[in-house]
Amino acid sequence: MASAISRTLAAARVASTSIGGGLRSNAVSARYGASFNRPQPEAAARCLSNAARPNEKDRKFRVHAVSLYHGDYTDPEDEDDGAWDDKEAIPNAKSLVDPKDVRRMDEEEESTWWLYDGTEESRDALATMRLKEAQKQRWIENASPPIRVSEIDERGRAYGRGSRKTAQARVWIQPGQGEIVVNRKDFVTYFPRESDREHILGPFVASQTCGQFDVTAVVKGGGLTGQAGAIRLGLARALEKYNPDYRPPMKRHGFMTRDPRMVERKKVGRVKARKSPQWVRR
Repeated sequence: MASAISRTLAAARVASTSIGGGLRSNAVSARYGASFNRPQPEAAARCLSNAARPNEKDRKFRVHAVSLYHGDYTDPEDEDDGAWDDKEAIPNAKSLVDPKDVRRMDEEEESTWWLYDGTEESRDALATMRLKEAQKQRWIENASPPIRVSEIDERGRAYGRGSRKTAQARVWIQPGQGEIVVNRKDFVTYFPRESDREHILGPFVASQTCGQFDVTAVVKGGGLTGQAGAIRLGLARALEKYNPDYRPPMKRHGFMTRDPRMVERKKVGRVKARKSPQWVRR
């Protein structure tokens, strides 16, 4: 009996050593009197399945592990399979620019090739020269006179507004017989002084259009002299709106410039702006 038990324990020890920790519990249970009627193939299969099941620690660290080796993976038999290129094809920078700008850049490069030799000083000199050229181009564009066009309403009239001192005038002109109406009154009746009338007719004389336009003016504020100056400025601006070609002669005579002179305010201790009171000895 003792020899039989020793042989059983030896077999269990060998099985636990060869298969793994799965049969160790069976050997312990057999040592303390557990039944040995369990078939051995089933126990061996169960132990093998437990051994094949990965441990939690191994699954945590090895489930995503992939071994990559450096080498040439191109197919030598496939001629169309080219080398892998991570960089995308970058289009030519000049293909994204306006053709006029490309031509201008090429001309600038040809004219400044002698200045650039790859050093930092040459780059700074080239940048400074380009900045000056851009500034000069802006000056030329700003110095060019604006394009003026005729501004005539649906009734064939041109409008101009003028001011002088505290007087404000609105003037409309249209082709006619030369009639001038100021505040619904005749021109001669409204301005009795001949100097005021000559002052108003100055733009017609400069543009050589006397008797070709009818004038309707609405003026308010100031005196007759200020109102005459306001009507003259409004009339000159209306003639310019009707035909921009009238502007140069009127500009030469100063009819297009607003007179900035205003009445000077009275000062304290003076009779007027500059006049002092009469001095008395005693």
